[in-house]
Amino acid sequence: MKTLLIGKLHPDAEELLQKTGLQQMENEQFYQQDSFPEVESVVLRTFTRFKKGEIEKFPQLRFVVSCSVGTDNIDLNELKQRNIELIQCPGSNANSVAEHTLYLILSLLREDVKRPFAEIKGKTIGILGFGMIGKIVAKKLLGLEAKVIAFDVIEQSPEVLKELNVEMKTMDEVLNADIITVHVPLNRYTQNLVNKESFSKMKQGVFFVNTSRAEIIEENGLIEAYQQGKFRGVGLDVYSDELKAELKEGNIILTEHVAAQGEDSFRKQCVDPVEMLLKKISE
Repeated sequence: MKTLLIGKLHPDAEELLQKTGLQQMENEQFYQQDSFPEVESVVLRTFTRFKKGEIEKFPQLRFVVSCSVGTDNIDLNELKQRNIELIQCPGSNANSVAEHTLYLILSLLREDVKRPFAEIKGKTIGILGFGMIGKIVAKKLLGLEAKVIAFDVIEQSPEVLKELNVEMKTMDEVLNADIITVHVPLNRYTQNLVNKESFSKMKQGVFFVNTSRAEIIEENGLIEAYQQGKFRGVGLDVYSDELKAELKEGNIILTEHVAAQGEDSFRKQCVDPVEMLLKKISE
């Protein structure tokens, strides 16, 4: 079986792929090539667009291996229609994203080390999206004496909420927290979930963090709130170039989509799905 790797993986995963007749190229080279007639498996990460036009380049495609958790870069319906199997490992980067979230929160609170800084103790932290990452963030906050509230459209286990000391609230109640962190997947229901109206409901001096997807935030609304002095701090791991150009002054931390790149998590999210591919090939 011939395999195409688009971009780079953890070296351990790339070594495993050498067993599959590996061809490797970067995104731009991939987009420019018209056809891959003999490739049966494609390995990629979230940085590679793999929609219908890209999928049509592969007449013999059997497997798509996503070494990322999000799949908004992939046309899942097209894969289903072509009977192409998607291989991925959801949750493999959850701890890394949760730790990066805490890094952003703590760094924003210490906006000026030359004067007394804000503390987590006694603050209300609102988690928008209480899936795997949201729960890990809550677990890591347990010893910091904050009040943690969360919003999710999915009903949560009372036992888990008690264990994590979290109260489920409405979205408006979460938007009124002292610190807000976003952890929802990107889909047609969550695009622009946090919009101009949402920012208007946040309290003055809020700390706002997003490590999920840029499209979940209506960036014009964020820019307007920023210009009006709404935020005491903003920490973003995902954003557009336009937004980056606007956030020039103040307590702003911008990282470049690296929340999932903890060294242990990165290895796991690359190696695990590649091992699954090799197992399926050998069957």
